[in-house]
Amino acid sequence: MVQLIIRDDDTNYFTKVSDLKRVYSEIPDFPVSFAVVPTVTDVSTIGACSDTKGNLIPRYVGENAELVEYLKKRLKEGTCDVLLHGITHGYRFDKSGGRQAEMVWRDEEEDLCGTIKHWKEDFEQLFDYPINCFVAPSNSIGKHAIKAVYKCGLNFSGIISIKYERDLDLRTIRNYLKRVYVRAVDGFAYPGIMDYGTHKELNATFHSEYDYLVELFKYCNNHNYPMAINVHYWQMRDDPIYYKGLFQFIKYAIDKGAIPTRLSDVFK
Repeated sequence: MVQLIIRDDDTNYFTKVSDLKRVYSEIPDFPVSFAVVPTVTDVSTIGACSDTKGNLIPRYVGENAELVEYLKKRLKEGTCDVLLHGITHGYRFDKSGGRQAEMVWRDEEEDLCGTIKHWKEDFEQLFDYPINCFVAPSNSIGKHAIKAVYKCGLNFSGIISIKYERDLDLRTIRNYLKRVYVRAVDGFAYPGIMDYGTHKELNATFHSEYDYLVELFKYCNNHNYPMAINVHYWQMRDDPIYYKGLFQFIKYAIDKGAIPTRLSDVFK
């Protein structure tokens, strides 16, 4: 049966517990996997997270005591998950004026592995919970950055892109061809777990339309794949109509036997 995952990105210092409770009021017991940003600021970056605009002082998520206690309580109850979501979630402009996601412009950064390792260990102490998954802002990551991720003992929630930002080896080539085939023939971004030997990866769909999610669910069910859905709590709060089909689908899927699952548990 399908293991069903909700991956909610962008939880950070400015996140309000009341917002998280409100947006999930229809499914309060569903084990949401929160992708949490360690420290946020808009200094030297653009468009970090929705609630951080205009913030000039780096804000560490651990300073939001109410949020930390809320997540720790849910972790102990088994009703949530914590994933590492970038470092600051900041974007920068490239030479052509395009916006670059954090794990793209950090790709050549010296000791990126050390930085990721620091925040992995910090989160494990802060939340008293093992961190085994990394989520890149905008789901975009460079070739060296993904190496830094798995060298720190982390899996990755994402999928190899058409540009092929991975090493050239047999496992990666096989995963890439599988990804291209499923997209071309079946019309979906490959939803199953991809094993690279060094780590595992699982894509999360950003679609929230009821009909699309039902078709993807049927596909995952037929192929014995998990199904992960990528959402943003702040968008659910500010534009509930956009996610109207999501909750309708969640109830449909559970009725069909889907198993609500944390992302970290899928990798285990």
